[in-house]
Amino acid sequence: SNILFTDRGYTLIEIMIAISIFAIGFLAIAYMQITASKNNRTGSEITEAANIATDRIEMLMVLPFDDPLLDPTANPHPSAPDNTQGKYSIQWIVTDTDLNADGTDDSKVIDMTVSWPGAGNKAVNIDFIKPDI
Repeated sequence: SNILFTDRGYTLIEIMIAISIFAIGFLAIAYMQITASKNNRTGSEITEAANIATDRIEMLMVLPFDDPLLDPTANPHPSAPDNTQGKYSIQWIVTDTDLNADGTDDSKVIDMTVSWPGAGNKAVNIDFIKPDI
């Protein structure tokens, strides 16, 4: 007797191709998830560092103009152990300046840096001016 065979089901090669396509797609999605997680952490760290810098700037702005924390001869400020908050390292450099060019230093330029360990040792840097009022 003559038996006719018809195509029923998938060949092994078709299944391997389908699994390969699925694996490549799955790996791409997993990579995107990892990248998004890293970027989210970096964004959180930058936000935290900016908040720390802003808090320290506000603290310095209310100090008297001749406060030791604003003394340019003691750069960089502050000394250990006051220069850390968690994993963040806080430092600022004070420079006397004459904004109105009358020959008298009437303000201080303060360069605030908050850094933390990580890839490339990241940092947030904010400059501000404290007038002698």
